[in-house]
Formats: sequence, structure tokens, C-alpha cells
Amino acid sequence: MIEIGTLTLYREKSVVHRVEELNADEEEGGGAAPPALIMRSNRITIPIKTATESVHCVVRGQNIPGTMRMAAVVVDEIRRDANALKDPDAIDWESMWRRKVSKFENDYNRQQWVSVHIGGNCVFMGGEGREGIAEVEALANGEEVTEAIVNEAAGNVLGALEDLMVEHDSQTAVVFTPGAAYHRAAILERRDRKTGAFSVSAHHPSPQKPVRLSAFVSFCADINEALTHKAFLDRVQELIAENALAGTNITPALAQATRNRRRELIEAIERFEEVAKISYRPERPSFA
Repeated sequence: MIEIGTLTLYREKSVVHRVEELNADEEEGGGAAPPALIMRSNRITIPIKTATESVHCVVRGQNIPGTMRMAAVVVDEIRRDANALKDPDAIDWESMWRRKVSKFENDYNRQQWVSVHIGGNCVFMGGEGREGIAEVEALANGEEVTEAIVNEAAGNVLGALEDLMVEHDSQTAVVFTPGAAYHRAAILERRDRKTGAFSVSAHHPSPQKPVRLSAFVSFCADINEALTHKAFLDRVQELIAENALAGTNITPALAQATRNRRRELIEAIERFEEVAKISYRPERPSFA
């Protein structure tokens, strides 16, 4: 029997400086030296209990929707076969991740990446290698990432044992709470330098036929991405009104592709709302 606990998504950024370089810049009166290492990602922790052990799984990614979708893959695979925890190399994570990447992402966000960590071991790194990520997760093993952990991981990567200064920032963005009556997600939004929050719940039709947790996580990924595209298109309209669009790198092709992708996501959201009993608090966000 597999029990999956509360999934938490954090926005994380770690900046590592060499103290010697910072001191040298101060003495010379020049600008600050560039960081020796920057680690920026979204991080989902997935606590799992089996009949014999507790295992921490972590999914990291370049953007929130992609990280959620890969977390849904991990949840599905572990529910399907608990041996995935002991033999993760037997799973074709690459193919599963590629199936989750939309044409829009392939066309306009080629830097997207995700990684999967089980019991502190990196079992998959999709996209360009992310320096330091595997070392951090090996030390954290699903627990909170601290400045001390980042410092030790950076030392392993950079070959420096002491001469480092770390700035680490972590903010909770989404909390998924699985339940016997319903699954719930509390979502923190950052839009136009403002912070808001809402929650969404998917109620199980019956105890014998619950909503799949992975389907709910993927549904929330669609919500997050649709809201991101809405904010982008709202900004495009503001730039047009200010006659300032020409000074950006936003092309008509990108704007149209974003509209098309948002429409796809809204349709997917509405399909899920039709087959599952969904409730929002305080209200359903506007996607269009």
C-alpha cells in the first residue's frame, strides 16, 4: 500500500559568491564580481510511505507547470508500481517528460528542463544539465534546503571548502493536500508585482472512485499556465496601448501562439471541470 502525503511546490533561488572575489572588487572599487554559481528552479517535494519505508521524492523544473506535470508522472508511476522507488532506472523518464512538453514549449521555451530525485539520488535530468542541483538534493534528501546545504553542495561543485557566501531564498507557491473526500491545492499567485491566493478542490465522486491525484496535479498545472499566458497577453495589450510593443522582442507569431495555447488550456480545464466536481475559493480565476 502506497501513501502519498502533502506535495509542496517551492520557488527557489540560490546565489553563491566567492568571498575572495567580492573582497577584491571592494578593494579595487569596481563593480561586484558575477556569482560563482546560480541555482534557480521550482521544487516539488513528494513524501511517500510504503509498508516498509518512507521515501522522499523531489521534482525540480525550470517553470511551475512543467514541474507540476513531471510530479504527476512520478506520482502515477509510483502508484502503478512501488518498485519504481527501488529501481527507477527501469523507467523511461525521458519519454514520459517529452510527452508532457507542449508544442508551444518546444517552440518558445527550449530552455525548459526537469529533474527527478528519489531518496536523494538523481534518477533523471531532462534538458541541459543543471550545475549543483543533484548535489543539493543528495544532501537535502527531500527535506528543507538550507544555506548550509547549498554551501556544501556549491563547495563540491566549485572545489571550494570555505571561501563561499550563499544567499538562498525559498517561497512556498503551491500546496497539494490529498484527502479521502477531496484533493485540494492552495495556490499563491504573483502577478504584476502583486501577490494573491486562491484554492481549488476536486471532490471524489465516491470513495471507490476517487479523482486521481496525478490528474488533479496536471489540472492545476493547466490552471497555472493559463494564468501565466493571460498575464502575458494582458501585458501585450498594455504595450500596444502605450505604443511600446516595437521596443520589445514580442513578435506577432509569439502573441498568436500564446493565444492558441491559452485556448487549448482553457478547453482542458473546462473538460476536467465537467467530469469532476470542482470548487474554487474565493472564486474561479478568470483565464480569458
